Amino acid sequence: IAVELASNPSIIFLDEPTSGLDSRAASVVMKSLRRIADSGIAVVCTIHQPSVAIFNSFDSLLLLKRGGETVYFGDLGFESCNLIQYLEKYPSTTPIKGGENAATWMLTVSGAGSTNSGTKSFDYADAYANSPLAVECLSKIDVMNEAFSLKESSKITYDKKYPTSRTFQSIEVFKRLLKIYWRSPGYNRVRLLVSGIVALLFGSVFASQRVPENEGDMNSRVTSIYITTLFLGVNAMNTVLPVFEVERNMFYRHKASLMYDYRAIGLAFTLVEIPFLILASMVFVVLWYFTVGFAMNAGKFLLYWLFMFLSLAVFTFLGQGFMAVFPDSQTAQGFGSLLIGMSGIFGGILIRPQFIPPFWKWGYWLFPLHYVLEGLFTSQFQGDNTTIVASYGSPFFDTVCPDIEPGDPIPTNCTGTAEEWIYVSFGGMWVPENIPYDILYLCGAIIVARVMVLFGLMKKNYLAA
Repeated sequence: IAVELASNPSIIFLDEPTSGLDSRAASVVMKSLRRIADSGIAVVCTIHQPSVAIFNSFDSLLLLKRGGETVYFGDLGFESCNLIQYLEKYPSTTPIKGGENAATWMLTVSGAGSTNSGTKSFDYADAYANSPLAVECLSKIDVMNEAFSLKESSKITYDKKYPTSRTFQSIEVFKRLLKIYWRSPGYNRVRLLVSGIVALLFGSVFASQRVPENEGDMNSRVTSIYITTLFLGVNAMNTVLPVFEVERNMFYRHKASLMYDYRAIGLAFTLVEIPFLILASMVFVVLWYFTVGFAMNAGKFLLYWLFMFLSLAVFTFLGQGFMAVFPDSQTAQGFGSLLIGMSGIFGGILIRPQFIPPFWKWGYWLFPLHYVLEGLFTSQFQGDNTTIVASYGSPFFDTVCPDIEPGDPIPTNCTGTAEEWIYVSFGGMWVPENIPYDILYLCGAIIVARVMVLFGLMKKNYLAA
């Protein structure tokens, strides 16, 4: 009731507002509705087995029998005196007893709602249709219709669709969502915990060997970065779906009440996620970065944190986008799994960029994981002169020791740098010069995800289906 009143309606409909309540709670609800009606808002509600006090609080009554035929429609009067006088004027009506509930009495004498009402000798619905009360009611309707059709000024108009400004809506909805997120430890505390556990679990593998020495060590680091990035992306997308679904369904009700528009909640969903994304990515990077043994360089540290933040943001906001467009979390999770799977395949690790068939190049350029990994690898290994021993027969070996012919003795000092290994391993396609473009693409992916959210909130209403 409070949600509906927030839009200051001219009329409010209620379906059995006292059902399931005890007598005291029902009385409190009806007294509140009485005050609402006294304030000038029309209140129309169905009622089930009301007490005498509740029934007498109504001004007018529409009594229907089975089949939707009207038995009585008019003012109740003081303590239902008008209803009692109307029904008692018919000879077939048993007079009401002293202290009897008028609501129970009218149902008994009229047979309204009874399955065998058709066997009664007197038809109260037919009697009402031919009564002066029905004629008076129809006359009032004709007068009102004529008055509204003649006077254009009688139409109810509003200067704007919503009672408050868009700025006010955005601020209040953001405050509400921020409080909801703060009170949702099952969502936010868990993703912070997962970030820390993943960082420590995979970082512990390199605790005893913080400096890579050969191609096996480099492949191990590349694979670990790939797995941790993909794992956190999957976690970010899957955990946001049920949270967004609950708030999306609540928005449908608020939207129907004209409390605020889709732009306000779309902006709030963006802003409220950012602090937690910053914190989750920072927890992971702090625990992971130093454990693995990356360079003690502030610029490289910040770039690693930036790409992890953008990665979590992309997958989180895409999860919101899928949930806004599709009807339920199962469908959204299905499309999210497809996105994750394609990103994993075409991320440049399972299949190096230079080996992806031409027909599938579109997947390499379309899905976001490749841009995250390219930014992470090129930023961290740029200028890294750590000596890496080449493995015989690898592309890196052929690059740093090009003069070795088949059959020649395998040299023991065929080495290169970590930066060279990254360049050769990814076919020269992943270079530091691409970092700005990687950031630009990831920001664009976030914008696309937000557009999906706005489109879904504006065009879809799955609770109305």
